[in-house]
Amino acid sequence: MTTASFRQLLQANLLAIISVLIAVASLSYNTWRNDVSELNRNQRAAGFAVLQELAKLQLLVDHLTYDDKRQRGDTIEGWTRIVFIGDLASLTSPKVDAGAKSLRQQWESEVGRLESSEAANAAISRSVESLRLETLRTLSDLR
Repeated sequence: MTTASFRQLLQANLLAIISVLIAVASLSYNTWRNDVSELNRNQRAAGFAVLQELAKLQLLVDHLTYDDKRQRGDTIEGWTRIVFIGDLASLTSPKVDAGAKSLRQQWESEVGRLESSEAANAAISRSVESLRLETLRTLSDLR
């Protein structure tokens, strides 16, 4: 094949070559965008679930400290919520995951005093609030 015939083939098929290149680039971009969108959807769903569980945990913490009848919760339910929050947080950002681990540590150290100590309630409530704010920041950063 000579240079002239290669040029003629290139000229004759230039539109087809450009079309294939555009199709490959479009497919690559679409695949990347779908992956990013799926990650954002998963993080958003996990973030909303974390917020819901944090609200339920805060209610439980307040009932354990201030409700004389203790009919609305126990520490076992609290442990269940703490573990679930940790699982959900691992699906979001590293900062939310770290906040969930911090909340778990705070829960471990204060849960035994929760029914008799407002200081224990305040410590856990601060951890819940901190994790709530970090989750909201993470959700607002999603695109």
